[in-house]
Amino acid sequence: RPFDLVSTPSTCEHCASGCSQRTDHRRGTVLRRMAWNNPEVNEEWNCDKGRWAFQYTTAANRLTDPLVRDESGELQVASWPQALAAAADGLARAASAGGVGVLTGGRLTAEDAYAYSKFARVVLGTNDIDFRARTHSVEEADFLASHVAATSPGHGGVSYADLEAAPTVLLVGLEPEEESPMIFLRLRKTSRVHKSSIYSIAPFATRSLTKVAGSLIQAAPGTEAGVLRALAAGGGELDIPAQAMTQPGSVILVGERLAAVPGAFAAATELARATGAALAWVPRRAGERGALEAGALPGLLPGGRPVEDAKARVELEDHWEVEGLPDTVGRDTSGILAAAADGRLAGLLVGGVELSDLPDQQAARRAVSNAFVVSLELRSGLVTEVADVVFPVAAIAEKAGAFIDWEGRLGLSERSLDTAAMPDYRVLDMLAAQLGEFLGTRTIEQTRAEMRALGGWSGERAQLRRSEATESQTPLPTPGDDQVVLASWHHLLDAGLMQDGDPFLAGTAPIAQARLSPQTAAEFGIVDGAAVTVSTAHGAITLPALLTPMVERVVWLPTNSAGSRVRATLDAQPGDVVNLSKGGVA
Repeated sequence: RPFDLVSTPSTCEHCASGCSQRTDHRRGTVLRRMAWNNPEVNEEWNCDKGRWAFQYTTAANRLTDPLVRDESGELQVASWPQALAAAADGLARAASAGGVGVLTGGRLTAEDAYAYSKFARVVLGTNDIDFRARTHSVEEADFLASHVAATSPGHGGVSYADLEAAPTVLLVGLEPEEESPMIFLRLRKTSRVHKSSIYSIAPFATRSLTKVAGSLIQAAPGTEAGVLRALAAGGGELDIPAQAMTQPGSVILVGERLAAVPGAFAAATELARATGAALAWVPRRAGERGALEAGALPGLLPGGRPVEDAKARVELEDHWEVEGLPDTVGRDTSGILAAAADGRLAGLLVGGVELSDLPDQQAARRAVSNAFVVSLELRSGLVTEVADVVFPVAAIAEKAGAFIDWEGRLGLSERSLDTAAMPDYRVLDMLAAQLGEFLGTRTIEQTRAEMRALGGWSGERAQLRRSEATESQTPLPTPGDDQVVLASWHHLLDAGLMQDGDPFLAGTAPIAQARLSPQTAAEFGIVDGAAVTVSTAHGAITLPALLTPMVERVVWLPTNSAGSRVRATLDAQPGDVVNLSKGGVA
């Protein structure tokens, strides 16, 4: 009956745009999602992915019961008390045998990320925690601590309104139509209404740059830091007026992909300082900003508190009613994986992370094979297949939760479906109790109250350290014969697991193609539409060529589209040198 339909306010869980939506559901089933009018964020818009990609929670591989690996090496269904006891015993042994690392990914709500952050420090006694299940760097962590954490609109952060009013916007390592559609729509709006100048440092002019009447500053992957420093020095011979970024209200938007370029975040900071432009970071996943604020980083505690600041630790110890929080910066994702791979870390606690997300596929596989692994997950995957204990957790429609968008703005979701599935924070609270510790995240009200009471850090912020040595020791990518430099980013609609279950949405995804400049194609004897193979020592991808006006000796591939899973197949990242050949794999 029509009056059975119930609408619940929610925030999109896919990207960091923070779109407000309503979730319509009936008799325990989500039927559709629609944009919820929010003038400060998405106005009355939402993208196709946010509207239609919600059926992944009903996939056939959805986990419903805890699993424990038995003596024969097989995962068996277990009761919750059995699974909690097995996980607690294994984590306790791992903690005493070398320690436990925590990998949380960027798909969690802010409350879940906070529970992992607190669990790491209070229960496991470690700062070995990182939400960046992607390419990352120490420089990026410093940048997030010094310029992003604990900022929000009106409190040092850039807002959608600032973007709409900006006379000039510079994009670096960010393709907004694919990675943050609401930013793209705001840029399109301001370019048409206010005739704002929009520039992008990228290998080629994308469709979205053309739609916003933007200008390309052409750069090969790995050279962005040099381009930014040239802009800070006055522009030089670059195709951008030197005074463009000095206009009051100008904005620089940097994407997470800059983590692959040594010195790029420092160079962006220098440009902002030299021009007076505002600077903002735009992650791709919805949960990354919330994880940052929750302290799911090896050098940051909740609220942007530096791990090495004694006052910050004392403040947190008083709030949590504990003593002796770990005082040294922990390992990041790469460090955790490397340590687990060679036995220095004996355990891993993994929440919402797929192996295909991780930057070093070989180290990731060795790490989960060698360590005692506890996985909290929605659906079975490569991590759960090798985990020692698996806990099923609730999807966003089955729990209340919050996401923090790229601005630093909080967006709340109410629980839509009444199921028995428990959120991560509740599972971690029970696991902590099994280990004899009090976590205090039993309910959403308890968790949110603690987060609000803790608030943000008001002390001295960490400083971004620019490493001249690191930059000088990292040569620019130089392809040899039969080689090119890899450029890549995600399509909005691709082969992501959170788009499973809707074949009609998948049918609208762009066809994967390999972009090459006409000069590079001619050098390799490749014509438009012909098969071209990109390969590394780990694997090969064959796609039709698409000749594009772009920087030479560069090939662009979609990161995770059908037939083009760059990380899982090539084990490569933008800026890496890869092999290029005409035709398919023999």
